[in-house]
Amino acid sequence: MNVSFWPKGWAFQAYKDILVDKIFLRAVVNTILVTICVTVLNLVIDIMAAYAFSKKFYGKSFFNYYFVITMYFSGGLIPFYLLVTKYLHLQNTYFSLILPALVNVFYIIVIRTQIQAIPASLTEAAIIDGATQSQVLFRVVVPSIIPTIAAIGMFIALGTWNSWFNVMIFINDNKLWTLQYFLRKIVTEKMLTSSMRESYQRMLELGTVEITPENYQMAAIVLVALPIVCIYPFVQKYFVKGILVGSVKE
Repeated sequence: MNVSFWPKGWAFQAYKDILVDKIFLRAVVNTILVTICVTVLNLVIDIMAAYAFSKKFYGKSFFNYYFVITMYFSGGLIPFYLLVTKYLHLQNTYFSLILPALVNVFYIIVIRTQIQAIPASLTEAAIIDGATQSQVLFRVVVPSIIPTIAAIGMFIALGTWNSWFNVMIFINDNKLWTLQYFLRKIVTEKMLTSSMRESYQRMLELGTVEITPENYQMAAIVLVALPIVCIYPFVQKYFVKGILVGSVKE
């Protein structure tokens, strides 16, 4: 094989083969679906839990400790696997990728801190005007902490987009693969799908090989990272505001 320091030409065959691959296209749909569901549901649950913990109620200290302790001690991987597969029977379903990611105690604490910083007079005025607790939450509280919610939403979406571990232990059907697991199979296990192998074999037979298996790996990395790179500039302002909230004393 001749090795050259300078590229001899541009070859986009790897991108073409991946973009028409059925497993890849299905992984794109699966990743978008799981990311949207986890992000929206996680935000709703975390916001409602944070609003509840911002109030005074009987047993609040107990529940505070009950939730916080889960940040440091988990039930373990084996009990988690048995719960999802043997008791809930969620293996090879979208629910095995969505349900375990619906609550994040750290984000609950962050949102609660921001809610407690809202002047009490603002929420009290809404209650005096006849607003219910749900109306106060979604019409007064949530609009006041949009930068924080946007930043947390971005973290949740990014974490979900990059997640592959739950797919590895709960999913055996390649129709339910996500992009990151698809990428992992290509990069770490040197896997090529049937359509990629056929295309590569056809080029070998014709003597027109322009790419190597490593080209598929690099192309897959670019295609998986590209959506996040494209979206980030549009949410950057919320991300920066969310990070700086509370860091500077006014």
